[in-house]
Amino acid sequence: MSTSATLPMTRRCFFLRASQAVVVPSAAAAWLAAAAPVDAASESADSPDMPAATLLNPGEAPTYLLVFHTGQEVMKGLLAFAKKHKLVAGHLTGVGAISSAVIGYFDPEKNAYLRHEENGQAELLALTGNLALYDNAPFFHVHVALGLRDGAARGGHLFEATVRPTVELVLTTSARPVRREIDRETHLPLLNP
Repeated sequence: MSTSATLPMTRRCFFLRASQAVVVPSAAAAWLAAAAPVDAASESADSPDMPAATLLNPGEAPTYLLVFHTGQEVMKGLLAFAKKHKLVAGHLTGVGAISSAVIGYFDPEKNAYLRHEENGQAELLALTGNLALYDNAPFFHVHVALGLRDGAARGGHLFEATVRPTVELVLTTSARPVRREIDRETHLPLLNP
């Protein structure tokens, strides 16, 4: 039985589960299948995390300006926006400021993400990522660089980011779907062009 037949598998849900899973592939697969689903209401099109949006270019590759405000969660908002607009592929960049984040580093020896909480105000120096489909649902793969008060920088895979006061993104989309499939070695959903 596939995981998608038993529960919705979002990007956030997958990486949360993958980061906590045992390294043994069969144990990880069993754990993923048994884990409780993410609250679907938090990822709906009516999400309070939905960004304000403006269509900048309605052409063959529609481009949107997405603006998040204080208290909104970036990854939840991106997912809600993609679902509402039935997006299947794209890439994004952005800047702004946040009050907290959860970032990760993929440890190939443990075959899992190491998660780090960054609490406190930080500049979002750079955000870059892509959008593809995984199990026929939108899936964002996003990395960030954060600037801290003392000038130090932190970066990695973005799991969560709470906005304060704004995050401004440009999302360019494509009508041609791009898909992700589970990689046999890493057990991660990697792009399959």
